[in-house]
Amino acid sequence: MRYRNIGQKDPKKEPVYLNLDEYEALRLSYYKKSPQKECAQQFNISQPTYSRILKAGIEKLVAALVEGRDFEIVGGRVSYEWEGFGCWDCDHEWTSLKVPSQCPECESQAIFPLNKLVSFISE
Repeated sequence: MRYRNIGQKDPKKEPVYLNLDEYEALRLSYYKKSPQKECAQQFNISQPTYSRILKAGIEKLVAALVEGRDFEIVGGRVSYEWEGFGCWDCDHEWTSLKVPSQCPECESQAIFPLNKLVSFISE
């Protein structure tokens, strides 16, 4: 899965590649806010090894941001749970920290909570 840097001035620049372990370490540590010890147990590796994987992912993302490059997640199947809201009237989907009273797209009040599993294969 490739994430495009909209400010990129040179489309010929090679993207920064994150492998699935680096992506998953970033997701668990920073998105899910799980302690490194628990993350290492999920990976079935030592905490210092997990820390090195996490550091490599951070360094790659920072390089992509600073150098204005795209980044891409590579190396297999990625699945994650997505939670948000949907609109019955316009099919718009979005995330929100609080329960919305209307759709931000069409302002309909016909909204519903949404929880789905998103999967993609990255080569």
